[in-house]
Amino acid sequence: MEPPKRIWWARPGKLCALERPGGGGRSHRPERRAADIAYLKANGVRLVVSLMPTRHNLAHYEEAGLDSCHLPLATCAEAADALDGLLRVLRRELRPRGAVAVHANRFTDLPAAVCAAHLYAVRGVDPVASLTAAAAAGLTITPEAAALVGADYDAVVQPRSAIAAATSSGRSVTT
Repeated sequence: MEPPKRIWWARPGKLCALERPGGGGRSHRPERRAADIAYLKANGVRLVVSLMPTRHNLAHYEEAGLDSCHLPLATCAEAADALDGLLRVLRRELRPRGAVAVHANRFTDLPAAVCAAHLYAVRGVDPVASLTAAAAAGLTITPEAAALVGADYDAVVQPRSAIAAATSSGRSVTT
């Protein structure tokens, strides 16, 4: 079973951030949505937290036997006021067996930031390390998402920038 295109298991087997199952916006594909939902279910997800402003996909989660929670947030700026509440929901929903998946629409910066904030609040994981891991897994990280969790955006993107600068200058990446 193939994983969704953009997914980061912030806590393996327990918490993941991903793009909307099936893709977002005009790139949404019902066949891909079904495959993504099947992947989530096969990997122990019992609850999908949708941060999308719209209610798209919620009925599909129910049809697949997954619980869903709709917490509409259009931007990272809106999430700043709601972050404490989101973290309370995650803390409560991560106690029972099963995993929780967090998604927005096309953009993955907000789900990544929410999971990074959770990791910091519960486990003390540096948000820069979390966002760097999310970016390595294919999620897009924006300056707004980094600011939401108090991370320096340049520190998050630095590993890729250092490699690009080193290779474009002809220097060894290891120097």
